Amino acid sequence: MDEAAIADLIERIYDLALEPALWPQLLSRLATAFGAHASAIEQEDMSTNRGGGLVVGADPADLQTYFSYYASCNPLRLRDNIVERMKDFTPIVTIDEQTMSKPALMATEFYADFLGKIGIHSIMTIGLWSQGAQFAGVDLYRPRNRSSFTVDEAALAETLQPHLIRAFRLSRQFDESRRVGAGLEAAAQLSPYAILVVELDGRLRHANPQGERMLAEASGLSVLGGRLTATDFADAERLRALIARAVGPEKRVGGGLSIRRPGRAPLTVTAVPVGAERLSLFQAAPGAVLCVTDPEAVASASTSYLREQYGLTPAQSKVAQALLQGRTPREAAEEMGLSFFTVRAHLAQVFEKTGVRRQAELVSLLSKPPPF
Repeated sequence: MDEAAIADLIERIYDLALEPALWPQLLSRLATAFGAHASAIEQEDMSTNRGGGLVVGADPADLQTYFSYYASCNPLRLRDNIVERMKDFTPIVTIDEQTMSKPALMATEFYADFLGKIGIHSIMTIGLWSQGAQFAGVDLYRPRNRSSFTVDEAALAETLQPHLIRAFRLSRQFDESRRVGAGLEAAAQLSPYAILVVELDGRLRHANPQGERMLAEASGLSVLGGRLTATDFADAERLRALIARAVGPEKRVGGGLSIRRPGRAPLTVTAVPVGAERLSLFQAAPGAVLCVTDPEAVASASTSYLREQYGLTPAQSKVAQALLQGRTPREAAEEMGLSFFTVRAHLAQVFEKTGVRRQAELVSLLSKPPPF
């Protein structure tokens, strides 16, 4: 692909941030761009081999077949000691032959009884997200009558990966909000994250309720002369450059940065470029949508997520939450009106369910913000 084609594909990727329903079209474009006959986006729990996704260019029933049995014997995914191995895992771009040789793959049950029978000979995976044993990524497939994916093609996919990751995370956030609202504006209003819409010069055109509360605090981010800025001078310059890259008239790309706050955890800002037609609800020119994550707010709102992700009971979630907020087990016991031994028992169950052995490991695992 030439630079113009790559830039156009990146712009289509960012359309996902506001319209998750565009995944089929994007998967089709990715397949065409990489000479694949089919593609899919999947989310899989590698400890249970359960998951789901969307496939384009192939029979959707193949995905059901995969998760009903063949996920458990897929040699291209990590399996042994999965919780421990996934602690430091970072989503990357891989081709099947970087994991195992083609002859070795073809000798497996996974290939002989599944891949080969549905016409897949070569696979490239673009990792998007991981949490615990959960993994999400885009798979591109080629049949046997086409050449296998190459390292050079994987390098091209690596160029697109950061944009896909940002769009994936934001599309999940908006999609979650849309379940209880209608359309983009409702999704932004209902989002638990701060959503800010800005123009090229940083002029703020819209802020959802979370964003308004964050800006009113003027801690980290603020509005000066109608323009979004950071309270730290160096961060203000970096924020201005981030917005300029996302909204610029030529090559428009997303990005992210941290915004410092005195005595508090930094804010995380993710910017995605958006065309005027998608911002019409906010009466804005072409601009950028900024999603701002406050880790302190995420921590205080994460109890329900902990229950869902790790199967913690309400009491176990409260203990985990107390540790996230910096309390010791004894302090948590006093605050919750429980005996120290009861809290220790709850903590032992939390360790077992999350697969960690030490309190420091637990805090590190649970302090990651939940996926968008």
